[in-house]
Amino acid sequence: MKISWKQLWLTHQVKIRFFLIGVWNTIFGYLVYISLDYLLAFVFQKRYVAYMTAAIISNIIATISAFLFHKHITFKSTVRGKGVMIEFFKFYSTYTATTILGFALLPFFVEVLKIDPKISGAFLIPIVAIVSYFGHSRFSFVKK
Repeated sequence: MKISWKQLWLTHQVKIRFFLIGVWNTIFGYLVYISLDYLLAFVFQKRYVAYMTAAIISNIIATISAFLFHKHITFKSTVRGKGVMIEFFKFYSTYTATTILGFALLPFFVEVLKIDPKISGAFLIPIVAIVSYFGHSRFSFVKK
């Protein structure tokens, strides 16, 4: 049985778009963080103030970017007006839940399963991505 690329795309296009947007947003968010950290190092005397400020600002920018890309490209949401704020709140709630999940699982992997933190972080990426996909597809951008 031969599966064509077209059939694969038609069957899984939302998942493929979700993955591609996720890759893009990870790269984008990291580049924003690096850029802000570089610039803010000139502004703040204390190094930790610069990188923590950069982390907070880049997270906000990356979250807004992810929302816009997932809304318009991944899930092709047609919600407009005040409904966009509700969608964004649901999206951000899902982001918060997956962040908490990652923070909860990381010490479990490291302390209980005795897996190196760097490898544990890598293991968390697909877990968080899958939970995030289901959260966004069934809660954030659910079609009524």
